[in-house]
Amino acid sequence: MTRCRILLLLLSVLLPLLALLPLPLSPTADPAETEQWMAALPDDTPLTALTIPGTHDTGALYSIADIAGKCQTLSVTDQLAVGVRFLDIRLQAVGDTLRVVHDFVDQKTDFASILSDITAFLSEHPTEFLLMSVKQDAAPKGTAVPFAELLETALQTRCGTLLDPSDTLPETLGAARGKMFVLSRYDGASLGLPCADGWEDNAAFTLGGLYVQDRYAIADADEKIGAIADALTLAADSPHALVLNYTSCYYTSGIPPLYAGRPAHDIHPWLTDVLRAHSGAAGVVICDFMTAALARTILEVNFQ
Repeated sequence: MTRCRILLLLLSVLLPLLALLPLPLSPTADPAETEQWMAALPDDTPLTALTIPGTHDTGALYSIADIAGKCQTLSVTDQLAVGVRFLDIRLQAVGDTLRVVHDFVDQKTDFASILSDITAFLSEHPTEFLLMSVKQDAAPKGTAVPFAELLETALQTRCGTLLDPSDTLPETLGAARGKMFVLSRYDGASLGLPCADGWEDNAAFTLGGLYVQDRYAIADADEKIGAIADALTLAADSPHALVLNYTSCYYTSGIPPLYAGRPAHDIHPWLTDVLRAHSGAAGVVICDFMTAALARTILEVNFQ
């Protein structure tokens, strides 16, 4: 075999493999990885100038007959690894344990397990920070201990100094690094940003220093896309509000209603195209069925 043929054979093998390698985040971020993408950004970056990948119903990996309940395929550890920095945790108190649920669907995971994953991640990646929304999603079973007490004891015991209990967010990335901040969507909260009062259902609204777009009972994809687009514009134009932009929804027009999977299938291609052309901050972009590719598209807005 001639040298030319050998070279051609090697190229035919190597070129397809090279095409599978991930591209760098951007020339300015070289060679930042998704596990520590915030490391490529300066400390004085305002939090409201960030674009952050997030997941809706972060721990909802299981469903009933593939109809309702499931919103994600990646574990919390995998979500953090691909760049997700906003977690939406729904819980139920069962005895003295907090279980991850999506409404009435148990998700086969204890909150303690998720906190272990979070503390391990932040300890290993001190350049990053996390936002965690916590909601009581189902009535307690077999417990007399208030939900807030169970939750806050777990947070303080398992997270230690990584937990920032403040009721406001810091202004800059540098002040937030290495910490987890809680959005407290439950009654009786004594730590974190108080979000139980004022969080509107199926609406877009302001709450303290947040703007939230969470229209989830939707007739079709066009209606939801319009709501997402409005919040993206606000995130780019408003330097003083952190925008939480939920891209998750279900279609009320189906019988039964079409839950998370179908809307995600419809919305994600549009979202990807829009974000690649977006100028300015896009806020916290919160998705069902997050993938590594989608998370990368979202966080790369920071480097465009």
